[in-house]
Amino acid sequence: MKQFLKILYKNAIYFLLLGIIGIFVFILMDLNKTVDHLSKDMVEKSLLRTDLELENFFAPLKEDMLITAQEHSVQPYDYQNYVHLNAEFRPLVEHKRQLSSVLMATSEGDEFLILDLDTAWMFRMTHKGSKDSLSDQLFWSDEEEIEPHFRNKKDILYDPRERPWYQSAMAHDEMHINWTKPYTFSTTKEPGITISTRWEDEDSNQVVAAFDVLLNDISKFTTEMEISEKGFVFVLTDDERVIGLPAHSEFDSPEAMRDNVLKTYLELGNEPLEKTVSIWNDLEDKDSCFTFASGGEDWWGSIEEYKISDEDKLLVGVAVPERDFVGSVIHSENIIIIGFVLVLFFTIYILRAYREKHKSNDLLRSQKAEIQEKNGLLKNANEEILLAKHEIEEQNHEILDSINYAKRIQTAILPPDSYWNEKLPKSFVLYLPKDIVAGDFYWMDVVDNEVLFAAADCTGHGVPGAMVSVVCHNALNRVVREFGMHQPAEILDKVTDLVIRTFERSDHEVKDGMDISLVGLTMDTMQLEYAGANNPLWIIRRGNGDFEGLELKLELEGYSLYELKADKQPVGKFEFREKFTYHKIKVQKGDKIYLSSDGFPDQFGGERGKKLKSKAFKNLLLKISAEPIHSQREILKKEFEDWMGEFEQLDDVCVIGVEV
Repeated sequence: MKQFLKILYKNAIYFLLLGIIGIFVFILMDLNKTVDHLSKDMVEKSLLRTDLELENFFAPLKEDMLITAQEHSVQPYDYQNYVHLNAEFRPLVEHKRQLSSVLMATSEGDEFLILDLDTAWMFRMTHKGSKDSLSDQLFWSDEEEIEPHFRNKKDILYDPRERPWYQSAMAHDEMHINWTKPYTFSTTKEPGITISTRWEDEDSNQVVAAFDVLLNDISKFTTEMEISEKGFVFVLTDDERVIGLPAHSEFDSPEAMRDNVLKTYLELGNEPLEKTVSIWNDLEDKDSCFTFASGGEDWWGSIEEYKISDEDKLLVGVAVPERDFVGSVIHSENIIIIGFVLVLFFTIYILRAYREKHKSNDLLRSQKAEIQEKNGLLKNANEEILLAKHEIEEQNHEILDSINYAKRIQTAILPPDSYWNEKLPKSFVLYLPKDIVAGDFYWMDVVDNEVLFAAADCTGHGVPGAMVSVVCHNALNRVVREFGMHQPAEILDKVTDLVIRTFERSDHEVKDGMDISLVGLTMDTMQLEYAGANNPLWIIRRGNGDFEGLELKLELEGYSLYELKADKQPVGKFEFREKFTYHKIKVQKGDKIYLSSDGFPDQFGGERGKKLKSKAFKNLLLKISAEPIHSQREILKKEFEDWMGEFEQLDDVCVIGVEV
């Protein structure tokens, strides 16, 4: 036994060296795994960044397209009124960097187009497919808004119904988003793609709206995206034409982008890109990362599909040299090898020279002191983190206290329940702010025997919306109490003056205001007066028939819904402001009057995550109108919560119901 221990002690240095070698081999193997993991992770993150950029590029276009279609599906439209069309659609093209032009065409062959030519605006109007005459072309400068400075005729016959964007929209359901294949626009010679959808207007005509979208902006962010020193991302069509160019100095200018976008990937002469696409095409698992050699270096690549619709997709790819991502790891590997050799010789020297036990103890004491020092640093860092956490919590508490106090102020300006129920005993108010404070509010005042009440929706929600609501609420009170007005249209005209005057005091242009339904109801004479800014008034009456001043919209189980239309302008600064329309009608006992902001019908929900929309909301009012008026608030609240489900509430909700 003693002989064995003696041999073990004598050869301890060799056992130690074998252990060090084993550790070194393990570290090198682990580093190689780290290289692969880091490379795949960085490739996947680059693809995700590109996907997010594409979503930011395409999602607003889809939303704007649906908003445009929904707005124009409920109102008649004059496709020859170029002044109105110019005023409405020029700001859309002007403020969306992706848009080149906006088009709208009907199944009768009528079409208009507004196009940004950089130096001027072109407006094209086509009537009945221009079979009898050539299309009109009108040109504006940026300063011109009413009349063009130049007018001529398009030199060839043109029928919008023959265009791919029109035929694609007609081949799909209403409000379905359709994309054309990327192509070069005939007028501007810019590479682009067209998005379109269709709907049926009130005259049963099919209407198609389309946006021409510039593709140079995709290449702009792909060429500017910094992945690594030599790495790049790219975007291809499903037939492998390039619409998102790789980062390279030869594609820096807009002209170079325009000349190379829509070329096939082989025409660019980029070897790493060519190999990435070629290898991906041969893969069975299209979602995997892969390696290849190019230019004497190891590269990593990957391609994934990005769907811009259920039927259309793009290919998003990334290629990057392994050294760019893991250069520091490779550098560390070299240092470890050199360090191992040095440590090996140094260990032999140390162990031979200092086998004595007290040297090992000195080393242990040194390590213990180092650990204690690190523990002290860690403790100090934890204390600093806790202090910062407490400061943030205190700031959040102060902010929350301020907002809650603002809620108390906003609640104080709303009509008390006792006062509301005294003046309108058969009524309800459903008021659901999105945040602690709201941009929606409801209002009431009484002049002689006439009860004035309103549902208002100010610009925004939360704290900004609440601030605007205070301005608008005070303006309503001043007009009625100080100026003595009680006719709804006159009240809204005067309130508009006061709101504009209030915001014009600022050094910055403020266009905030409100949408509102304002009603004056005199029970003695059964007289109802109304004026509205964007928000209509609905009356539900048993039976049906034609009544002066009322437009029949819906019927259900013996009840009819009539609508008093609002003026298409807000209370606030508006370029095409006119006097508000005054409506005066006779109501009947048992009539139910409904006012609402847009929060309820605009809420996303249901199985498909879509907006409820105005038509479904009016059907819901018809459905519950036979219920007692005091029960309808809880019914509406439950319907709203059931529809919203797991989705976030998007806006404030305010619904008022009154039974005559």
